[in-house]
Amino acid sequence: MNPDRFYYEISPAFSFYHSVTTNPEGFDIHIHRSYELLYFVSGNATYHIEGQTYQMEPGDLIFTNTRELHKIIFHSDDPYERKFIQFKPEFILGLQVDGFNPLAVFENRKPGHNNKINAEDVRAYKIDRYIEALHKYAQGGTSVDNVMIKTTLIQMLVAINQVFQDKYQGEQSLGVPNAKINAILAYINGSLHQRITLDDLEKAFYINKYHLCHIFKQNTGFAILEYISYKRILRAKELLAEGQSAAEAAVQVGYSDYSTFFRAFKNIVGISPNKYKKRSRERQL
Repeated sequence: MNPDRFYYEISPAFSFYHSVTTNPEGFDIHIHRSYELLYFVSGNATYHIEGQTYQMEPGDLIFTNTRELHKIIFHSDDPYERKFIQFKPEFILGLQVDGFNPLAVFENRKPGHNNKINAEDVRAYKIDRYIEALHKYAQGGTSVDNVMIKTTLIQMLVAINQVFQDKYQGEQSLGVPNAKINAILAYINGSLHQRITLDDLEKAFYINKYHLCHIFKQNTGFAILEYISYKRILRAKELLAEGQSAAEAAVQVGYSDYSTFFRAFKNIVGISPNKYKKRSRERQL
């Protein structure tokens, strides 16, 4: 066993991961099929999530839902240590009650906003203790430990929601906002059904397209065309899961050429659009 790496899984619905990476390299833009909570232990890094920038400090907690594109950039060779939990909503079925949604902090936010809880609040609300408890139970790995993992996770989600109710509710963002970039992001996300070129953006926002590429990358961590491509495919996945054909989905996310859509989809998702649609339908049965 690698002493710097620990992984534990309870079916595909829950996993706990702890690792220390020396000389870390940045991660490419990606999304997850599960909700993710990442506890930042050490390192020198910045998270970029849907156009917002979060400079990380030891003890911070970052979380993302299944629709938020994100990546991490490292600023030195300092060891990167983190503990993170990935889970799907069905993992906590039966532990929810009417009038309270423990997933609200994942589901009721503007994408890329309020993704971070500062270390001070993580400690004040004892979220760090829940993470340590999850680590301990994951190391135990028994059926009883699995029950404790589920009940501890729901307690942690209650605490996280309480933080937002007490401290962050109504705040526009804990990241670093840029009004122009936010407007461009809104434009892109509202125009995925049609052609979007750099020339179009240049005309819409009165910014030289080369300068636009520079400030977009600088503020979001993403190349603008890369971001558009990922967003198109993310929307296409939703349409396929809803039962639309691959050809229909391609048109609705702005691809006039199916072969280009097919290549982009397979490159990002890893399988063809039709295979993804088939798997989605099988999961719904």
